[in-house]
Amino acid sequence: MLGKAVVGNNGPSSTEVKAPMDYRRLTRQSFRLEMLLGLGRSAQVYLAHAPDGTKVALKVPRREVRENRALTERFAQEVALSLSLQHPNLVRGLAGRPEGEGAFLALEYFEEGTLEDRLKQGPLSREVALEGLYQIAEALIYLHDRGIVHQDVKPSNIFMAGNQFKLGDFGVAKTRENPKPLERAGSPFYMAPELFLGEQATPASDAYSFGVLAYELLVGKRPFVGESLEDLSHAHLHRMPPATNLPPHLDRIVRNLLAKDPVIRANLKAFLQTVRGAPSSKPESDKNPAPGKPPRRKSLLDFFRKR
Repeated sequence: MLGKAVVGNNGPSSTEVKAPMDYRRLTRQSFRLEMLLGLGRSAQVYLAHAPDGTKVALKVPRREVRENRALTERFAQEVALSLSLQHPNLVRGLAGRPEGEGAFLALEYFEEGTLEDRLKQGPLSREVALEGLYQIAEALIYLHDRGIVHQDVKPSNIFMAGNQFKLGDFGVAKTRENPKPLERAGSPFYMAPELFLGEQATPASDAYSFGVLAYELLVGKRPFVGESLEDLSHAHLHRMPPATNLPPHLDRIVRNLLAKDPVIRANLKAFLQTVRGAPSSKPESDKNPAPGKPPRRKSLLDFFRKR
């Protein structure tokens, strides 16, 4: 039952108050497809409408995924993570079924598309770039604190809505329950040097991918390029990122994020400290507001306007 009449002294009101839709109870057939948004190796993604009219990105695994046990488990993990993780800078999962003929994942839809789409229009201003990087760093810290390594941080997996940036796509995420989802995952343009050597993904390898992203957004180009996988591998393993015109404190933290050795590589909390001056040793749990007193998180755009 979607709602109930409001009863007063004079009987039922003519106005019904509808309860919010419980998306978790929906099936794939509950959504009305409008158009195909993308066709990947593992799934088709459609623009669709929920029964209440809400636009969603509906991800449907391909038949070969549903028939392959390892690929089915990967999709099931993506559904589980998308529906369970709650952070303002992670793409929100609305509904899903992990396995079977009716398998699907409904995600919030972004009219503006991805950061990759936005970059095709031209570079971001430094203020907007830093605001986006700050948000993605917070999302990654949230994941790492829960034993999750994203493994595929790149512009095409970051979605935009105004000045809000959200990280999505947990298809190759490494978790405590699934420590080896793939032998190698991620885009070669953003992969950490140790991954090219066959080592396991860690929060430090996510930090390196984030460092590549930070360099790209702040400088306007990727730090390492190559015509082949071999060229890219050599660049990540042996070349230093080109010089930048960034302020010294930003240049330093970006270079430290791109350190070849994961042991000495800067972490994401150090990036937050550099950009905004927040103590890097502050536990993530300390940021949670007291019950009933939720402070508004100031935008970095506000921060820079005050300087």
